[in-house]
Amino acid sequence: MCIAAEPQKKDSANDIKINADNMQYDTSHQHADANGNVILTYLVKGSMVTLKAENLHAEFDDQGNLTTAKAEGKVEIDYAETKLLATQCVHDFNANHAVCTGDDVTLIQEKNEVHGTEATLDIATHVFTMQASQEDQVTCIVYPKKKE
Repeated sequence: MCIAAEPQKKDSANDIKINADNMQYDTSHQHADANGNVILTYLVKGSMVTLKAENLHAEFDDQGNLTTAKAEGKVEIDYAETKLLATQCVHDFNANHAVCTGDDVTLIQEKNEVHGTEATLDIATHVFTMQASQEDQVTCIVYPKKKE
């Protein structure tokens, strides 16, 4: 387990935990490589973000804060009652956004689904944007809520 934290900043994107079957940390280049059952967790506005993947490359700044994380292989992100499935995701913690790509990137909220080839998450605003390659289209399955 690798933990990087800034105790003064509550709910900071740098209050993170990385768990994996095995992990190496290179102190001279300030990065970690995690492999096998990787789980990255951090808080955003009081909500827990959980990222699962087969592999993760994480880079840190001079103070030990996580700056970027690149997850690959069966990526699954759970965030604020939303699930995102992709092949690869790159989180830029300085810009506060994540870009996830794959042949079928899937965004699920309740029974609703959006499919495309690239999803961008603005972590600060909780806004997802889905795009598709030129050969494909973004598809949606939406179930309207019943009036009470």
